Amino acid sequence: MLNSNVLSIESHTHDGLHVTDLAKEAGVTPATIRYYSRTGLLHAQRDPNNDYRYFSPADISRVQFIRKAQELGLKIADIKSIFESVEEGKAPCSKVETLVRKRLEAITRQIEELRATRDRIAGAIVEWEENGDLCDEEARFCPLIEKLNCEH
Repeated sequence: MLNSNVLSIESHTHDGLHVTDLAKEAGVTPATIRYYSRTGLLHAQRDPNNDYRYFSPADISRVQFIRKAQELGLKIADIKSIFESVEEGKAPCSKVETLVRKRLEAITRQIEELRATRDRIAGAIVEWEENGDLCDEEARFCPLIEKLNCEH
């Protein structure tokens, strides 16, 4: 019977993790790891023997940080900016707070826009119900939309 620790160590090369190993350790899919690599959030090394990508064990916490930042609504560019600050030796917390506050403002605006859209949709449905079957009327495109009394 193989010890799972032995299997885990054997799947790592150059003190690094293959894509699938990093994904498993970080709780994401291999596709996520590849995406983070393409976007520049992760930097893989290449094995000169087989050209496989491998990652540092420290990338486990980096991936977990990325996921938490995304849960706060931060975009890839925002997360890159945070990493750049850290690499420059700057404390990123004030930047993070600013980014999160801006994201909250954007989401609040989106919610307001969605509520207005919901109200227009509900109003259209009520109008259609009150006016009966408009589909029989002649229209260039669709009488349900063309006959609406929409206000912008």
